Amino acid sequence: MRTLLRLFLIAGLAGASALAPVQAAHAADEPRVLVLTAGHDDGETVEFALERLGMEARRWNFVLVEGEPADVEDLSGIDVVMLLNTEGAVFDERQEAAVREFVEGGGGLVATHSAALTGPDWAWWHETLGATATGPPIEPAVQKAVDFNAGSPITEGLTDELELTERWYYFDPEPEQDVLATLDSGDPVAWNSPELRVFYSVAGGEHGSWGERDFLQLIRQAIWWAAGEARAMTQNTADAAPPWPYTLSFIMFVGAVAGGGAIAVWRLDRTESARIAEASQARERAPA
Repeated sequence: MRTLLRLFLIAGLAGASALAPVQAAHAADEPRVLVLTAGHDDGETVEFALERLGMEARRWNFVLVEGEPADVEDLSGIDVVMLLNTEGAVFDERQEAAVREFVEGGGGLVATHSAALTGPDWAWWHETLGATATGPPIEPAVQKAVDFNAGSPITEGLTDELELTERWYYFDPEPEQDVLATLDSGDPVAWNSPELRVFYSVAGGEHGSWGERDFLQLIRQAIWWAAGEARAMTQNTADAAPPWPYTLSFIMFVGAVAGGGAIAVWRLDRTESARIAEASQARERAPA
């Protein structure tokens, strides 16, 4: 009976931690970021990027809103539009005009990787981006060192060289913007507009980049800057866990931990029971 109770206790605690939804209480003044992923060519990377960005949002006090291109027609309540690896003609003319009006009115725009090729005929975006990609990214993905330039709130605290494996884009002409990061070859890989709250990063097209602490710091600080926030970012460590529903892999991990604990308790009880039985038999054999 004692063993059975221990097993139920372990399973119950593990199940509660895995299945209880996280209560996120967002303040009304937290920046709201509309994330668009239309036209991407790598669903696995985009899904992982959204998961990591969601954790960053909860930890660093901004709100992530996943949306569709049509959502840009009403950006009331949105502080930043994020083009997360978008590509191709994802907006119609009305939507392109809405994004332009939003940004020129003081709204923020954060773009990653293939977003440089969003709207091939969208002249305003390519002028605002300030650079023209020479073509598709270089295949296959290769590891290169990224150096950050100091002096911007977007790169604050990023002092170490970062190794990223990416399918790199190259640009001709290169941006005449505020360059924030370069490869060791001198090619720019992150920059922002000096007039508008627009940021772009070449990196972000590969799954591994979104697992890099420094790259996530670059993106969250770019979001904060694009939102026009003058406040320092403060970490909320109590609300960084992923919300319900948890991924299947996470639930399987918790189940494995619970199962391992249950087996350990079962083995411990078997050992204890055998020791008690052996001691009892020894007492029975002992002379009176």
